Amino acid sequence: MNQTNLHKNSISIRRTYVLLKAALFEELTVTPIERITLTDLCSKSLIPRSTFYRYFEDKYDLLQYCLLSLVNELGLTKAVLSFQDKDSMKQFLQILICHLNSNMEQYRKIYDANKDGELMGIIRNGLLLILTAKLKDAESENSRTNIPYPILTSLLADFFFSVIKCYLELAGQYDTETFIESVCRFADRDFLSKSTPGTAGETGAV
Repeated sequence: MNQTNLHKNSISIRRTYVLLKAALFEELTVTPIERITLTDLCSKSLIPRSTFYRYFEDKYDLLQYCLLSLVNELGLTKAVLSFQDKDSMKQFLQILICHLNSNMEQYRKIYDANKDGELMGIIRNGLLLILTAKLKDAESENSRTNIPYPILTSLLADFFFSVIKCYLELAGQYDTETFIESVCRFADRDFLSKSTPGTAGETGAV
């Protein structure tokens, strides 16, 4: 195959991924994932069923691809996962919040349509797989975890999932800087101090 055909195929593949991802997200804004069918996704994306199966096993495989793409785009690095570098954590949160703000309407609709369904658990389990892989990669680079994988990945998945859920629910009550600083303080175990009566929990409220 010549380079021209390779380039055309590469563009075609990227287009297929983009269309399927957009179709899934659009369907999720109005329908719980357990009720979305492959027919829905193929009709919305104008991608034939045979082409879908060339790249994904099912809608859950597509969702995991979307989740992994987002995690890599946000830059969830070893420094962030270790909670030992506040600057790395803050930079990651800034990118995450910027992404959420840019897509806030869509994410809130997805959350509202799926908060009582299967999606929340599926995303958490997907994060577990991604975090386990990233920690194993870090270990291959001479880093060692002091906590067993199942415990550490479960705690990390709950933390990052809760950060997103918390922001979607409270974004209108606190400015971005206050939210990010609060999460960093929590990660750094710096969330208790003496305060004057009547001021606790009010910092940064809008």
